[in-house]
Amino acid sequence: MSGLKIMMLSDLYPPFQGGIESYVESLSNQLGKRGHEVFVCTIGRRDLLDYEEKNGVRIYRLDGLFQKIPFLFKDPARRWHPPARDWLISKRLAQIMERERPDIIHAHGWMVYSVLPLKKSLGIPLVYTIHDYRLFCPKMLLMRGDSLCDRSSIGSCISCMRHDYGLLRALTAYYGVKVNKSKLRHIDKFIAVSAFAKEVYEKHLGLDGTKIVVIPNFYDIEAHDEQNKMGGFPDDFVLFVGWLMPHKGTDVLIEAYRKLNTKAKLLLIGIEHPDYHYESSENITVMKNAPHDAVMEAMSNCRFAVFPSVCPEGAPNVTREAMSQRKAIIASSVGGLKEAVIDGETGMLVPPNNADKLSEAISYLLENPEVASRMGESGYKRLIENYSADAAIPKVIEVYRSLIRSRAGTSI
Repeated sequence: MSGLKIMMLSDLYPPFQGGIESYVESLSNQLGKRGHEVFVCTIGRRDLLDYEEKNGVRIYRLDGLFQKIPFLFKDPARRWHPPARDWLISKRLAQIMERERPDIIHAHGWMVYSVLPLKKSLGIPLVYTIHDYRLFCPKMLLMRGDSLCDRSSIGSCISCMRHDYGLLRALTAYYGVKVNKSKLRHIDKFIAVSAFAKEVYEKHLGLDGTKIVVIPNFYDIEAHDEQNKMGGFPDDFVLFVGWLMPHKGTDVLIEAYRKLNTKAKLLLIGIEHPDYHYESSENITVMKNAPHDAVMEAMSNCRFAVFPSVCPEGAPNVTREAMSQRKAIIASSVGGLKEAVIDGETGMLVPPNNADKLSEAISYLLENPEVASRMGESGYKRLIENYSADAAIPKVIEVYRSLIRSRAGTSI
């Protein structure tokens, strides 16, 4: 069976940090190991090469029109692709596609808007992975305040985004998502990273359920077996990893931890957001923008991991990382987290935004280390069976091949 040539699109890609970025890199590497040819198109940065090859994957970094408009980006180091076609990026993608001639396009963010017109004219099948809610929620979180957002309107969306985005950026993001919604019909197949993600896309975009297949994100255990030792961690600690922002439950976790009477420290490792600032204190250590090796070493050494997200995340990659290190997980019973963690078996689920319940769960596992150990072992087994590369990659490849067969009318 011949290998495929796959064009991977991702708004950002390592060395940019983030769950989606890490996943797209792992997916590209694993497809390459299985005999497929992969090239990635992503947004560039001044300190990065426009083109390079890494682990057999060719990486094209592009600079578009929107990246030249400073006010669009609160964090100038993360100049992502906005929810609209970028004509300059479309032009560069067309040149790359003419040279590379991919069999399939796999998109992972708003960069899909710049490839949709090309896909339509060239007839190349297009797959889109649903990691979050950006195709109908311009803030991506599916939250209004502290509650799940059931429907969108210009008034509610602009009000929701205005604090973080500012009025002009909020209007730009809202109308970009709104105007481009009809173009999503040209996407041939959606891969949802959780059953929850599939459900909300069916509801909010009116997608036919047969057009969405659920394939959970995998974790590449082999790629992260060997870690550089970083050190500098507390002797005994509970771990949080994620964006250092309230919607990740950081504030709730700090409040819950302060209710405890324990010698175990709280370690927060995460990407710093310019609007929110967390600093170390006597029993709380904050590590900002730490490399992945440090994250995995902390996962290996912690008592257990806590992911108390307030928002309904699709399928946080950090849950797989904790499972790979045989760690129990305490998580909010919301979104994809409640699918990743089996309550009472691989960890504990608590109501989101509830410091009292979260504190009780942390206290229970601190006082019952044998339970935490048993949960960690069960989580590792679940990872191997459901969230490993061997479990997920064949399903992704079959999605590719089924679309190519449908287009060509041949057996591939």
